[in-house]
Parts: sequence; structure tokens; C-alpha cells
Amino acid sequence: MKRIMVVALMMMLFAGCSPKEGTEINRTLNEGGGFILEVTEDRILVIEKKYMNKTWKDIMEEYVGEAIWLRTNTRNLKPGQKIHYKIKGGIDESYPSQAEAKEIKIVKE
Repeated sequence: MKRIMVVALMMMLFAGCSPKEGTEINRTLNEGGGFILEVTEDRILVIEKKYMNKTWKDIMEEYVGEAIWLRTNTRNLKPGQKIHYKIKGGIDESYPSQAEAKEIKIVKE
């Protein structure tokens, strides 16, 4: 009886940890898409909505949605571009999330 209760409790806890429906990051397949908000020397910040001439610091108080820093050595990326990416390895669950990009493709709008 205790085992059944423990299993039921664990299932409820894990169900509460799943990502929101409709987010751009597919954590099962480790891929996603969105718009580049910031570009630094070795990483980019990708969010769900397009903001022009803004930084994370400018929008972080009111922004609601997925956000992820991707480590990459790709040099032709610019803020405002829409991209699709694949992740190498796991995703750090901080906010914004952090991961290493395996592949980044620019999406034509």
C-alpha cells in the first residue's frame, strides 16, 4: 500500500514539472526555435518573441516565455533573426536556460 502511495505521489510531482504547452523549446528532442535577442562572443540569447534594439536587461522584468542562452561559435548571427536550433547534451534549467548548440539554422520569415 505504501508503494502505491509513493508511486502516485511521484507521478503527481513529475507531472507538475513538465514544460508549458506551446513553448518553442522541445526538451524531449532538445531542439527549439525563436528570435535572437542578444549576441555575445560565444553565445546567443533566444526568446519566443521578437524585440528590436532591446537587451535582456531591458525586458526581463515583463517578459513571459521561454528563454535560452546557447553557446555557439557561429559568427553570422544577429539580433532579430529567427532561428531553429538543436542542442548538444542537456539543458541547464536556470532562467534563462543554458545549453550548447549542436546546430543553428536561420529561418526565413
